[in-house]
Amino acid sequence: MPSKTQEIAAKLRSTVTRLTRQLRKQNVSSEFSNAELLTMSLLEQHGKLLSTELAEMERVSKQAISQIINRLFDAKCVERFPSEEDKRKIYIGLTKYGEKHIIATRKIKEEWLAKTMEEIFSAEEINLIQAFLPLLSRLVEYNGIRV
Repeated sequence: MPSKTQEIAAKLRSTVTRLTRQLRKQNVSSEFSNAELLTMSLLEQHGKLLSTELAEMERVSKQAISQIINRLFDAKCVERFPSEEDKRKIYIGLTKYGEKHIIATRKIKEEWLAKTMEEIFSAEEINLIQAFLPLLSRLVEYNGIRV
């Protein structure tokens, strides 16, 4: 019989997965795939990254990230920068166009989420979600090392 924590974990996983799907559906007008949007988001967060770093963060192969980067490069959303120290290393960075696109996409999703939350939750329930966010953030940032 599963423990209470296992049952909660299963419900949390299922709920987060379904919420993620709902948020992705808000992106129907985008010309970019979810993987391409994730790549642009990571570049917005971290600045210039090597393709190997992006592949590791997205948990995809080097070949898959290369295809994503090439599509984003062709769409003028990313640019390539040779490393100052090692000319063999090429950094990938977000262009202004890519940044505008990722901000617009995020705004669509956040507006949908805020509107939906205001429709279905009371002010007290929204406060409960706000109180839960630091715990959820800790879960997301956990890398197996206890602090």
